Amino acid sequence: MNNKIDVSVIIPAYNAAETIGNLVNKILSETRVAIELIVIDDGSTDGTANVLHQIHDDRLILIEQANRGVYAARNAALALHQGEWVIFLDADDDIADGFIEKRWQAATASQADVMIFNGWHSGADHHRRAVHRKQQYGATLSGHEWIRQCVTRREWPHYLWLQMIRASYIRQHSLRFQSGRSHKDILWTVHLAASNGRFCVLDVKDYIYISNKTSITHRPDYYDVRALSYIEVIAEVIRLASLDQNKKIKLFLYRHALVEARHFLGLYRNRVRDKSSVKYSFEAKITLGSLFRGINSFSDVFFFIKLVSKLF
Repeated sequence: MNNKIDVSVIIPAYNAAETIGNLVNKILSETRVAIELIVIDDGSTDGTANVLHQIHDDRLILIEQANRGVYAARNAALALHQGEWVIFLDADDDIADGFIEKRWQAATASQADVMIFNGWHSGADHHRRAVHRKQQYGATLSGHEWIRQCVTRREWPHYLWLQMIRASYIRQHSLRFQSGRSHKDILWTVHLAASNGRFCVLDVKDYIYISNKTSITHRPDYYDVRALSYIEVIAEVIRLASLDQNKKIKLFLYRHALVEARHFLGLYRNRVRDKSSVKYSFEAKITLGSLFRGINSFSDVFFFIKLVSKLF
C-alpha cells in the first residue's frame, strides 16, 4: 500500500464556522492527488470545530488549540505534516475547481522549490482584480533573483495562499513562522526567497481572496498591533540585509525595508492610537542609517524626510 502524501494543505481557522465547511469539502472532493488536509482550530468560539467534526474523511486532520494566533497555528501544522508539497490557505476564501491537482501538476513539472501562483482580490462589490501583474511568468529564478525582480518592479506578492512549497526545502532551511499577531507572512516570504532556492511564478489565477471588512485587521483596536508588527518586519529585513550570505541582494533588502516603512508610516499617521509607544518601539529597533541605504529615487528621498519629521 502506498501511503505517500503528495500535498499537505494547511488551514488555520478562527471563528470560521460559516465558511470552513465549504472550503474543506471542496478540497476533499479532489481524489486524483494524495492529500492531507490539516485544519487548526485556533480557539474558536463559534462552533468551527463542530462543523469539522461532522466531516468524516481520513485525510482531514483537526488540531484544536487555545487561541495562539495564526502563525503559531501554521507552525503546529508544519511540525506534523507529511506531504511532499505544502499549501497554505485561509479559512474564509475560495478556490478554483481542481485547485490542488492543477497546482501539484505544475509544481512537479517545474522542478522548482517554490511555486508562486496568481489569484483574484474580490471586494464587497464582487469586482475582481489580479493579485499581481508584473512577474516574470514561466521563468525559473533563484530566490535572490526573485527578490531583485520584486523590488525593482515594485510588486511583492507575499500572500501565503499564492505559494506551493517543497517540504524538503522548508526542512532544509528550518523555515517557520515568527511569533506575532500580524504581517509575519511578509517575513516568511522574505526568508523563503533569501534561502535562494528555485522559484517559478505562473499567471494561473486559481484562488479568490475575499476582502472581509469585519476581520480583525480592520478593527480600530488592532491598528497599533499592526504598526508594531511592521516595525518587527522592517527590523528583520534589515538584519537579513546585513548577513554575508545576502551581500548580493543587501541593497534590494534595504529598499524593501523602506517600502515596508511606507506602509508603517501610513498606519502611524492615520490609525495608531498610542503614538508615543509605537514611536518609542520604532526608534529602539530601527536605525535611520539602515533605512537611508534603501533610498533609490527622489520619491524615496521625500518619504525619508517625511519619516524623519514624524518620528525623530
